[in-house]
Amino acid sequence: MDTQLYERDAPTVDGFERDLVESVSADEPWALVERFAELTRVSGTADERAAADYIVDRLADLGVAHEVYHPELYLSTPDRAAIRTGDGWSSETAKTVSFSANASVTGDLVYVENDDEMESIEAMLSVDLAGTDEDLDGAVVLAESIIPISAIEELTDRGVAAFVGIHPHAEEPHEGIVTPVWGGAPPLDEADRVPDLPVANVSRTEGEELAAMAAEGATVTVETETTTGWQTCPLVVARIQGEAAPDTDEFVLLHGHYDSWHVGITDNATGDAGLLECARVLNDHREHLRRDVRIAWWPGHSTGRYAGSTWYADEFALDLADNCVAHVNMDSPGVADATEFDVRAKCTTALATLAERTIHDVTGKPTREARVSRAGDYSFSNVGVPGLSPQSSIPDELRAKRGYHPVGGSGGHADAWHLTTDTIEKADPEVLVRDIQVFAVVVARLCAEETLPVDVAHQLSRHRTIVEDYDASSSLDLSPVLDELDALAESADRLDDEGAEANATRAALAKRLTRLNYTSEGPFQQDPAEARPPYPTLEPATRLDDHTGDDHRFLALQLRRARTDVVAQLRAARRAL
Repeated sequence: MDTQLYERDAPTVDGFERDLVESVSADEPWALVERFAELTRVSGTADERAAADYIVDRLADLGVAHEVYHPELYLSTPDRAAIRTGDGWSSETAKTVSFSANASVTGDLVYVENDDEMESIEAMLSVDLAGTDEDLDGAVVLAESIIPISAIEELTDRGVAAFVGIHPHAEEPHEGIVTPVWGGAPPLDEADRVPDLPVANVSRTEGEELAAMAAEGATVTVETETTTGWQTCPLVVARIQGEAAPDTDEFVLLHGHYDSWHVGITDNATGDAGLLECARVLNDHREHLRRDVRIAWWPGHSTGRYAGSTWYADEFALDLADNCVAHVNMDSPGVADATEFDVRAKCTTALATLAERTIHDVTGKPTREARVSRAGDYSFSNVGVPGLSPQSSIPDELRAKRGYHPVGGSGGHADAWHLTTDTIEKADPEVLVRDIQVFAVVVARLCAEETLPVDVAHQLSRHRTIVEDYDASSSLDLSPVLDELDALAESADRLDDEGAEANATRAALAKRLTRLNYTSEGPFQQDPAEARPPYPTLEPATRLDDHTGDDHRFLALQLRRARTDVVAQLRAARRAL
């Protein structure tokens, strides 16, 4: 084996896991990659339907049971953007984004410096307007930002006529989506959250030109066009019936999106290929599985803010709440030179131990516990299903040598993610095989181990650390929460027991704790596509003492209610034990 991909001669797995690892081949997945390299899989198009047909045909030939759904999804396809000045300058790289308003506006160009300097993907999704005192009413704001998701409301409130983002990529801006509404379609009482602001993006080179023009008092015209509405898209789900415990209804959901920007090889043709290979090898070893596997290919990820997985979360909400013990998101595996797992592998706390153990056993590589962001197809956090994404990444040293900027996917490949250049040479079949082995063993352990490998003790320990930090930085007394966490940890010691009843209790507790740590909305709602701090309902306690007067009292009231809710949920969990 390539020592760059594996730190030892062979994975340290035994029994059927060794058979599983050795059965993974590049043949089936690379054939899919080559086919998808011919398809521009924007949701709602003929190429996306051709991709779904390919997946369905291969599942049928492999003898894997499957279903095809045809949900109507609320999608927004970017069509065109134009930016021009009165003296004849015109952008050659301008793109609009999904859910931008359709508009043509003219206004003074105002450059706002982003203090975070694009050093993280989180910084690139917002704009810091705090230091901008000038009147922005009717202005066209220009700033370094891939997408100003977190600043949309403030931009609108300040009367901004249009926003132009300067992307860090020198030749071409990345594609993107601006709505914070998870799933694309909002509930009626949240319809005002769909942005009503024209948004365009330009390359770094053109952005620098525009910033210089802004300093000279330029006026610009921005035109944006999108096609937004309901579209029917195929959604494919393979089902593998575990045979080791045929009476259980428990299952693991392995999933990834098959739509793309352009041909999207690393985001996410390689993931689609990995899902297909996992379907093949897990189906061939189903006699060892105690829990079922569902493998889903989502549409609507890119132009619908995870619309496909959101539809599934809504349509099968009670089944997920009752029976899904974990979900595994397969996005951007198999990227050329993605040898490491210490940067992009992410998980909810309950699955951190499993992720670290599996990556080490298969590859010998180290990893670290990294919190999942409110992104990807993590559409199952509100219902409480713990998830993980054991993604590989190009090493930071190599990324720095190549001058890459932060990106949200593609293994950190800044010249691939959401670009026309995400083509087949950006992937590597050997890396893809190694990554598929990791995913296959993760799913196998979730499905085959008699004791469900969710680490509730680790969850509770992390929860206590989070709440301790909040308590230390706030005048709000969070000791009632800490006391309940301690009592729950003591009661949870019995979860070392084996058997179906203990597993069901373990799964239910992991879900309740996942909801507390990752969401603020209800179990059958969706939190917005914005950063979620740990224990989001309690996190404002860290800013309580920044407020005075009525604002302090109002926030204190909000936090007392949140504290009561958390304590009540922890007590309910303890009673369930």
